Amino acid sequence: MNTSESTNFIGVPEASEYTNIPPETLKRYLINHEQFLNFKKEGRRYKISIESLDLLKKIRELYSEGLLKDDVNDNLASDGLPITITVKNQEEKGSISINDELSEIKKMLQQQEQQMTQQMQFNQKLVEELQKVSQTNQELKQMINRKDTELIGELRKGLSESKRMIEEASASAELEKKKTWWEKLMGK
Repeated sequence: MNTSESTNFIGVPEASEYTNIPPETLKRYLINHEQFLNFKKEGRRYKISIESLDLLKKIRELYSEGLLKDDVNDNLASDGLPITITVKNQEEKGSISINDELSEIKKMLQQQEQQMTQQMQFNQKLVEELQKVSQTNQELKQMINRKDTELIGELRKGLSESKRMIEEASASAELEKKKTWWEKLMGK
């Protein structure tokens, strides 16, 4: 194989020799199944990645089995072959492997899932702590209410005792007033 321009890409004539597929058929495969093949177009010439040569042979076999273009695409997609998207920049043309991008997205999703799991565990612990705090608050309220009830009872008892003592003192003072001066002097 002649790899004059790049070690990874060869021209259609060299690819035709390697795969035993006519050049025009190769070009048609490149156009019809571009999402699975890694190639670039330089002017009017196609450069095919060496890695795509075996896939071109497989495409040829699928067509020889009587499959149509859409069936071949479905078959290639079901085999889990990497899908390539060609991106045209102002400066240069390049290819991006969707499988690589999907792998990156999958890794990010797994990281997010782990973070969500950790967040859910944290939230669960937080809810448990809040429930404990709420229960403690309820217990404190009950204890405060009990103490308040006891204090109010003691205050009422103290007030009753004070009232009784005032009434006794008042009654005693009344009796003193009613005593004659002689009874007061003698202390009876």
